[in-house]
Amino acid sequence: MCNQPVYVTLNDGAHAVLRPADIQDEARFAHLVENMSDQSRYLRFFSGVRQIPQTIIHMLADADGHRHIAWGAAEVNAPGHPFIAAAHVFRDREDPTKGELAMGVLDAHHSQGLSRMLIACLALCCRDEGVIALEAETLSENRKANNLFRDIGGHVVRAGPPTMLWKFHVGEVISLLRAMESPRGLREVFRVNGAED
Repeated sequence: MCNQPVYVTLNDGAHAVLRPADIQDEARFAHLVENMSDQSRYLRFFSGVRQIPQTIIHMLADADGHRHIAWGAAEVNAPGHPFIAAAHVFRDREDPTKGELAMGVLDAHHSQGLSRMLIACLALCCRDEGVIALEAETLSENRKANNLFRDIGGHVVRAGPPTMLWKFHVGEVISLLRAMESPRGLREVFRVNGAED
């Protein structure tokens, strides 16, 4: 099984739990989006609007672990355990072996390794669910996301601008993340949910 909660220590020493997310976390997704900076919200949603429609928040929370796999990172010691990051794979309706990857991290928690850890969680679940290929879209100016996607084996199939389209092979993503020494929480992700067949 790929869906056990994973308790990790972030690079700054803070404690978080990575866990599957679902509709009961709708308020946590709303909190995450509302607390992003304008720049982060723009890079994530490709829009400068300050208020993301409730229908989008509901879509982010409406995960069942099969057609939509979602993981959140929650602060362990904060009241209500708010999400500080989340990542999703939306399965392709016509080809269930493919999915779309998306994620967001609160500004105060950038550079803590959360993206890599959440992608590892998603990739392990994708492997179990039979999703073998992923794609993701980023703005050409989003250097952090573009560097991350290169590091985990992403290949640019449309260079843009304004957006770049990336493709990934789930097995390669897992192999590259498993081999990384940092962030240290990756080791815990693979210890808990990454047993190799």
